[in-house]
Amino acid sequence: MYIRVTTYGFDESRFDEFLVKADATLRDNLKAIAGLESVHSCRIGEGQGMIVASYDSEASAVAAQPRIQAVFGEMAEFMTSPPEVKEGNTVWTM
Repeated sequence: MYIRVTTYGFDESRFDEFLVKADATLRDNLKAIAGLESVHSCRIGEGQGMIVASYDSEASAVAAQPRIQAVFGEMAEFMTSPPEVKEGNTVWTM
């Protein structure tokens, strides 16, 4: 399993609008990405978000990058800072 954690800033005043667009357009796009097993989005502070994505392998995560970048492009109108990514192979799970 390979994990990618992405943090970003967003316009807090448009949070509800952001969620509506995410539900309307992103869910099906993300489900179609080969090897993407799960996506969890968290609010970690005022105007700050974090996404934890799980892939079946590093190769799948790398191959998904163009599609993931397109997803972030669709949501750019809500973002106040560029995404910052940390990633790696899972070494322990519960």
